[in-house]
Amino acid sequence: MYVNAISLWFIISLLSIIGCGISNDKLIEQYNDFAIRSAQANLWNEAILRWQRIIEIDPKNAKAHNNLGVAYEAMERFDEALAEYEKAIELDPSNEVYRRNFFKCKKNKGRSWDMEGKAEENEDF
Repeated sequence: MYVNAISLWFIISLLSIIGCGISNDKLIEQYNDFAIRSAQANLWNEAILRWQRIIEIDPKNAKAHNNLGVAYEAMERFDEALAEYEKAIELDPSNEVYRRNFFKCKKNKGRSWDMEGKAEENEDF
């Protein structure tokens, strides 16, 4: 019994040292590359899934929060986009791109779009 416990401990230790598969950094890089290609092809739902997965792996990944905000904004899910931009800013307060995206999204939230993709200001009723 004691020998089995030592053998099991050795195997577990060895696996933790060697690692089981791809590192988180490599996985995040692969998810991000795929998400970017998906976004470029206007496959926003696919991009969203990948950026959400990155955030599950690394909740403090400001870039993923920002990119998720971009995807939500592209789908006119403005409240979700603003929340992601806010999180990105919270994690990386000095990043001006995240701040610009946040304010642009706030502005876009108050607009509607015509058939040619031109923004029109909403009027209050």
